[in-house]
Amino acid sequence: MTNSHTQQVLQLFVRHQPRIKGFILALLPDFAAAEDVLQETFLVVQRKSADFDPGTNFLAWTFRIARFQVMKAQTAHQRHAERLSDAVLESLADSAPVEPWDDQRLALLPHCLDKLAPQARRIVDLFYRDEHKPQEIAQRLSWTPAAVSVALSRARRALRECIERQLASQTPSIS
Repeated sequence: MTNSHTQQVLQLFVRHQPRIKGFILALLPDFAAAEDVLQETFLVVQRKSADFDPGTNFLAWTFRIARFQVMKAQTAHQRHAERLSDAVLESLADSAPVEPWDDQRLALLPHCLDKLAPQARRIVDLFYRDEHKPQEIAQRLSWTPAAVSVALSRARRALRECIERQLASQTPSIS
């Protein structure tokens, strides 16, 4: 492929970078490690840009690369006893939505946050608002880091489902 094609792929990466980072954080809830994986994902996307077929789903292609980079990072850090298994990572990655969040979805987020169970809300707040690492949250709650990661994944799924229900209830039905 041409240098122009590579530039287009890299522009897509930059445009979708927040979404890609969110996907990585869903699999590897450690901000520093996620940043490293994001950079590695960028390098792989750049190297494999000729493999991307314009007109196909860029995020799905990039998420697949990111998922492998997360597994590679976890393998490199196997000294951590609480690492998530590759099967759990695959399951979490498969449940991640590919569509970007628009302003309408973001506007519904506070309402759905209020509907979370108290413990789920606490974990979400500790992770996203206070930017604590899963290990720190685990210590605070006397949980394992893996349990925190699973709880975060479930909370994100609950939020996504709540937002989808709210959107569906706002859409006028066709009779």
